[in-house]
Amino acid sequence: MTDDPCPALLVFNAGSSTLKFSLYGANTSTPHCLGQGSVEVRQRRARLSYQDTRFKAQQQEQWPSAEDGMDEATLSQLMRWIDSHAQWRIAGAAHRVVHGGKRREVAARVDAPLIREMQALTPMAPLHQPLCLAPMLHLAREYPALRQVACFDTAFHHTLDPLETLYGLPRALSEEGIRRYGFHGLSYEFISSVLPDYDPRAAQGRTIVAHLGNGASLCALQNRISRGTTMGFSTLDGLLMGNRPGTLDPGIVLYLLRERGMSVQAVEHLLYHECGLLGVSGGVASDMRTLMASRSEPAKQAIALFVRRIVKEIGGMAALLGGVDALVFTGGIGEHAHEVRDAILEGCSWLGVARKREPDIAASACLSLPESKVGAWVIATDENAVIARHSLALLSQDA
Repeated sequence: MTDDPCPALLVFNAGSSTLKFSLYGANTSTPHCLGQGSVEVRQRRARLSYQDTRFKAQQQEQWPSAEDGMDEATLSQLMRWIDSHAQWRIAGAAHRVVHGGKRREVAARVDAPLIREMQALTPMAPLHQPLCLAPMLHLAREYPALRQVACFDTAFHHTLDPLETLYGLPRALSEEGIRRYGFHGLSYEFISSVLPDYDPRAAQGRTIVAHLGNGASLCALQNRISRGTTMGFSTLDGLLMGNRPGTLDPGIVLYLLRERGMSVQAVEHLLYHECGLLGVSGGVASDMRTLMASRSEPAKQAIALFVRRIVKEIGGMAALLGGVDALVFTGGIGEHAHEVRDAILEGCSWLGVARKREPDIAASACLSLPESKVGAWVIATDENAVIARHSLALLSQDA
């Protein structure tokens, strides 16, 4: 047991059944990851996995859970596990918050007014916001002296042109906050921060980033600043996703309410949990790996629709930017599903993308040939590093 535990920043990134966490050295403004892990709760079993990045040591634990998903008991058990590791002294905690509303700053100190403000945004992000806030509320209650920071996924898109934020609604509704916000901002900020290391020309020009995972969106960057994105008022908009439909004729929602007699709660559950790849595949899966391994025609159609919607939206982003210098893939599907990437690049050949064949790119982030008019890249994102950077800077001001 060390006599001087390392001060650490604990970063939480919450999902529907998985809570990812990372630990960063808190005695420097430059994020240095000490370790990262996750807690997944399925079939009433909580499974913790953790990797120490310094010693490459891996740890795994399990314990019974009263229910699936994150609950107080699971959060308490996780904090006990973290506290039991004497080489860490948690000096602060930081949280990814999906919806930050009209806030323009990326990071803010957590206090009671901010928590109430974030809770008030739950109707705009009913799937994600409660999950983001759960660890924050738990720590505020059980560790009241611990300094906490919230980092907002929407802040990166406050550079959008005012026209990009408007829907064709009465202005009074727009002024009340019914507008386009955009999401995945922490991921896009990371990509924009490292893009000069990969493609300096694109970093100073026009880049379309595709964050493709269970949640998916595109972002149009001009000189690494957000000028357009496919998600809007909520995380339902834009591309086809694992369980969400993406862009949808609002008349369908009205039809389901009026003619099918569905309740608002039933429609909400449908849109957040039963659509997307899962719905189009006829229930085969929302996971791209499972769909790609399936011989089912509906599964193949789900993948084809996923690709087509992305290609069409890339065309719209290119029009918004007045051209494109590079395409960047990130997120679980974007980084690992090369067949999906190939199909998207094939659909974007009209833009001037000349892609390498997969065997040529095994050890390279570059997907395009040297003579390609438009560069193509795969870059692993790191939202937690962005959260840590902003949070450490904010906490250092307090110190």
